[in-house]
Amino acid sequence: MEPTFRGARDYALLAPVTEYEGEGIYLVDVGVRLDLFRVSNTFDGRGGLLLSQEKRGRALRLSREKFQALVVGIVVADIRTRDERFLRRSA
Repeated sequence: MEPTFRGARDYALLAPVTEYEGEGIYLVDVGVRLDLFRVSNTFDGRGGLLLSQEKRGRALRLSREKFQALVVGIVVADIRTRDERFLRRSA
């Protein structure tokens, strides 16, 4: 999800969900691992959803039913690390 979340530097606070709650960033079980996707309505008349990742360039189209079977949570807050040197210091 770079640049929104920089790998191993930024953190997300998630709330559990079992269905589409509107546009946002969701944690989805894609089979081999859990991954973050930006999810939006496709407005295709069938309730389809578009799942995308910024730099990976891949986009998935899922029905709401399939999405409900795979969704784990929604990002409700993010923490952007400004200087990771201070995270690595031992107390």
